[in-house]
Amino acid sequence: MTFIQTKRALALVGSLAASAAFASGPDHIFVDGGATLTFTPTSLQTLGIAGVSVTGIAPATFDGSKITMSSDDSLVKWGDSHDVASLGGLGGFRLTSSTVKGAQVDITNVVMDVSSGTIFVDAKTYDYNSVFGNYKGGTFAGLALFKGVVSGAAFNIEATQGKVSGSLLDLKLTAGAIPVLGDALGVPQGIQAALFPTLNFGRVDLRGTFVPSPVPEPSTYALMGVGVLMLAGVARKRARSVH
Repeated sequence: MTFIQTKRALALVGSLAASAAFASGPDHIFVDGGATLTFTPTSLQTLGIAGVSVTGIAPATFDGSKITMSSDDSLVKWGDSHDVASLGGLGGFRLTSSTVKGAQVDITNVVMDVSSGTIFVDAKTYDYNSVFGNYKGGTFAGLALFKGVVSGAAFNIEATQGKVSGSLLDLKLTAGAIPVLGDALGVPQGIQAALFPTLNFGRVDLRGTFVPSPVPEPSTYALMGVGVLMLAGVARKRARSVH
């Protein structure tokens, strides 16, 4: 085999190896989906009593009752059994106090964790001064915001032919999230304790569409095998020439 032929064989094997590596990854591709957080009327009324309003953070939208969030492939996690474990949304929502100037919480990177029935978020709070005292803002990555009841078993990609959907119902603020949000919004702790622990905030509905990822044809693997054999032959010839 000439030097040029060897280079060509190496290039062929490298190209085919790259194709095989792609095929060995996830065998489905997420093409579309997201989640909708629908608030109960009671939860919105309770937030209003506490002097808190809700708005969407782009690209999520809020229509007065629900937050609609999209997602992309990098934010979807699923396991070997093809059950969707979590789906993260792009955008989120903002909670703003109408009674305490500067009191605000930005909720982003909303993730629905199917296995635990938990909604995780990143929360950013801001400094403010009020009659209740001064507050120093901060960031809370991966904050467990809501805990809910998983409804529906349609989280398996293969069993549902790529159309995945399900819900988390009866969302309650977690014990850790109540003071984070309440303090950041200037809600007195007595009101926090009276209004938030048992309040049903609503539900999250998840949807996702997956399609099979491309898999190399058997002939591709055959060509790859030929390339490997050619390289093995070159190695044997070089070994004989050394001796």
